[in-house]
Amino acid sequence: METPIYTRLNEYHKKSRIPFAMPGHKNLRGLSPDLQMCDVTELSATVDLHHEDEYVCRANRLLSEQYKTRRSFILTGGSTAGIMAMLASVLKPGDTLAAAADCHISVINACAVCGFKLRLLPVTLDSRFLVPRGLAECGIAEDVSALLVTSPNYYGITEDIGRLSGECRRRGIILLADEAHGAHFIGSESFPPSAAELGADMVCQSAHKTLNALTGAAYLHICSDNIDTERVKRMLCAFQSSSPSYPIAASADAARAALAETKYDEIIEECERFKEALSHTTGIRVLCNDDPTRIVLCFSEYETTGYEILAVLSERYGIDAEMADLVNVVLIASPWNTHNDFMELFRALREITEGLCARAKKLSIPPYYPEKTAADPHSVWFGRSELVPIGQAEGRTAAAAAAAYPPGTGIIIPGSKISAGQIEYINMLREAGAEIAGMRDGKIEVAV
Repeated sequence: METPIYTRLNEYHKKSRIPFAMPGHKNLRGLSPDLQMCDVTELSATVDLHHEDEYVCRANRLLSEQYKTRRSFILTGGSTAGIMAMLASVLKPGDTLAAAADCHISVINACAVCGFKLRLLPVTLDSRFLVPRGLAECGIAEDVSALLVTSPNYYGITEDIGRLSGECRRRGIILLADEAHGAHFIGSESFPPSAAELGADMVCQSAHKTLNALTGAAYLHICSDNIDTERVKRMLCAFQSSSPSYPIAASADAARAALAETKYDEIIEECERFKEALSHTTGIRVLCNDDPTRIVLCFSEYETTGYEILAVLSERYGIDAEMADLVNVVLIASPWNTHNDFMELFRALREITEGLCARAKKLSIPPYYPEKTAADPHSVWFGRSELVPIGQAEGRTAAAAAAAYPPGTGIIIPGSKISAGQIEYINMLREAGAEIAGMRDGKIEVAV
């Protein structure tokens, strides 16, 4: 009998690949070996994640104490479920959410499903690395009820949460932080402070991205008195399965406990030595970001793309990087990476760059981020739509999101007009080998 998924994953695991991608346990190295024993349901003799019996209450309380929050919850549906519950906890249909233009597609989908209007705020694009550097200086419109920021983003760059918190408090706006990539920040003083410490009202984190939890493990933190805890609990029940995975929940609990004992300073030093050595021996440029364990390598000096480097690392050297874009490769290191992992990565990159030619012409990308976009994703989400070739979509209203995945940040937003710059950028990504979620056979969904 065929078992395509099971067989494929077993074959992958047997190859003992070098992991610089999620999950943070690094191919089981940091994972408790007995989690399969936790695969039970809500029995009288076990626990009930949704109704918070004494064991779940204790686990959530320990999580809250560690992150210094008002209330915290273990999630099993990833940050996607957490973000949707977070938004539905503070907004009602017709309210307007302001979000940075590089927000995750789960934010856009939540607006579409729940009937929230969306104002995308412009972000600054780094001209050398072609990565988003965070919110540009801009005002928040009067009709906004909540602001959501992604901090850190996929490239390890954080927002000024303290400044935004002060502005939001003055305006009576709820500040929400998608901190999916920052659950480890409390692990060392070398990391930036968590948004939970800097004044955000609610914070969502993925425990599997940088901690040693199973994929799908996440945390949701209530950090201020502006949030209705009972409404949050109701939304978590609505957006998560009524039969949560207890192996995932148990791994989230164990990852929280391990975080207090994990020595992040050692992996930070390993990362810094690696980046310094690479900068001195190759033409690869290393992004200066806020998270020292998020390694962003730029190949813009070479006649290649990040996607090509990602493929060579995987196919020739057995090294898994987290993601790529037109010029960068992003790697995630955690305490369960070894010194040998870094040595093998260094050797591979030295060999790869020795065979590359210098780039003849500087790469530039079209202005695909909106200057300021107001969208109503809900208005088209349930309406009639049609598929049209991407080249014929300029000026049409998008009916679905389109995003390079990873990182899953929206390029085309449902309810907004599709621009020539967005089309050109998507075509550049596709030609370079990117996977575009939301497209089918070169076509995109538009409203009729």
